[in-house]
Amino acid sequence: MSRPTHPLPRILGATLVACVLAASGAFAAEETPAKLLHRLKTALKKGSEEERKAAVNDVGRLSGHLDHGQSMQAAKCLRRALDTEESSEVRRLMIRALARFKLTHAWLPVIWTSQEDRDPAVKDQARQEVLSGGADYLEVMRKILKEETSQSFRAELLLILRDRRKPDAAPILLDALKDKSLIVRSAAAEALEAISGVAFGYDARKWKVWHQRWLKSRPAKGGGPSVATGGRVEEPPPHVTRSLHPSFYRLPLTAKDIVFVIDISGSVGSGGVGRAKQQLTNAVALLASDVNIAALFFSDTVHTWKDGAMVPASPLNKEDLIKFLRGLKPGRQTDVYTPLNYGLKILDHRVKAKQQANETFREPVTMITVSDGQNNMKALPPRVIADKLDRLDPVTSVVHSVVLGTKDSPLMQAVARLGGGHYIRAERP
Repeated sequence: MSRPTHPLPRILGATLVACVLAASGAFAAEETPAKLLHRLKTALKKGSEEERKAAVNDVGRLSGHLDHGQSMQAAKCLRRALDTEESSEVRRLMIRALARFKLTHAWLPVIWTSQEDRDPAVKDQARQEVLSGGADYLEVMRKILKEETSQSFRAELLLILRDRRKPDAAPILLDALKDKSLIVRSAAAEALEAISGVAFGYDARKWKVWHQRWLKSRPAKGGGPSVATGGRVEEPPPHVTRSLHPSFYRLPLTAKDIVFVIDISGSVGSGGVGRAKQQLTNAVALLASDVNIAALFFSDTVHTWKDGAMVPASPLNKEDLIKFLRGLKPGRQTDVYTPLNYGLKILDHRVKAKQQANETFREPVTMITVSDGQNNMKALPPRVIADKLDRLDPVTSVVHSVVLGTKDSPLMQAVARLGGGHYIRAERP
C-alpha cells in the first residue's frame, strides 16, 4: 500500500521556490545590472551623499547578480572613487562592496586600506573584511601572491593571514615556505606559528605534518558563508614569536630588540664587508616581525640606517635595510669607539623606553658589534666606552662582539667581556 502524500510539504515547497524566484527576479524587474552600473557611475560622479551611499550599497548587496565583466566595471568605479571620496561613510561602504567581489582587482584596495588609511573608520572596515574573509578571500589571496613581484608586499599579505588566525590558510602558507625570498618565508613561518600555537620555525617538513594532523582532526565541512555577514571580528592579540631565531655569525638571534654595529672600513677588506652585508641580509630577512632592530655602519664616519631609530622588523623595513646595505661603500680608516658609543646610546634609549612602558625583558636588549678591532683614529677616549659597558645591567642589556678575520682582537674581546656577551671569531682558525 502506498503512503498517502500530505499536500503541506508540496505547498511549502512551492511557496519557498516562489519566494526565492521572486527575490532573485525582483532585481531584474526593478533594475538590470546595466542600469545599476549606470546609477553607480552617475551617483559617484555627481550624486548627493545619500545617492552615492545607496548606489554603492546596492552594488555590494547585489554583486552576485553581476557577471565577470560587470563586476570588473563596478570594481574599477569603486577603486577610482575611493581615494577622492570625501564622505567617510561612503568610503566605508565602498570597502564593504569591493570585498564582495571575487576579484583580485577589487580586493587589493581593501588590503591596502586595512594596512593604512586617512580615516580610522574606513581602515577598520577594511580590517574587518580581511579578518573575516573566507574561502573566496583565500582564493583571491592565492592569486595575488602568485602574481605579485614585491617580496615585502607578499610577506605583508601572509601576516594578514597570521592575524586572521584560521588554519584553512595553511596550504597558502606552506607554499610560501618554499618562496625564494627569505622575507616571505619568515612571514609564512610566523603566520603558521600564530595560527597553530606550535613553534616549528622554518622547518617545512614539521609544518606539513602538523597540517596533515589538523586535516584529520578538523570537524566535518559545513556549508556556511565564505564571508562573515554579521557581528564584529575581534582583533587578535599581538603574536609573540617563539621559534624564528636566525643566526648571525653563528650567534642565534633570540632577543626582541637588536642593535647592529658593523665595520665597513678598509682594513676589513671588500670581502669582509661583503660577507658582513650578506650575514646581516640573511639574518634580518628571517627575523620575526615582533623584533625591533637598529643598524649603523662605520669606517672613519658613521652611517646610520633610519637615523639610528629602532624599528620593527616588518617586511617593508627589512627590504629597506637590504637596499640601504647595497649602497654602502667600504671606507678607509677605522674609528671603533665613536660607533660603539652611538650603538650604546641606542641600546640605553631602548632599555629606558621598555622600563617606562613596564615591558617584560624576556631577553636583554642586545647589541652586536662586528669589526676587526683595528682602531686607527682617536676620536673618542676608550675609557668612555669601558665605563658605559661596565655599568650595563645584564638583565636588561648585553653586548656581543664578532671579530672579522682569523686573528683575535683584544679590543673586541674586552667589548664582549665588559658587555656580558659572547666573543665570536667570524673565521675559525
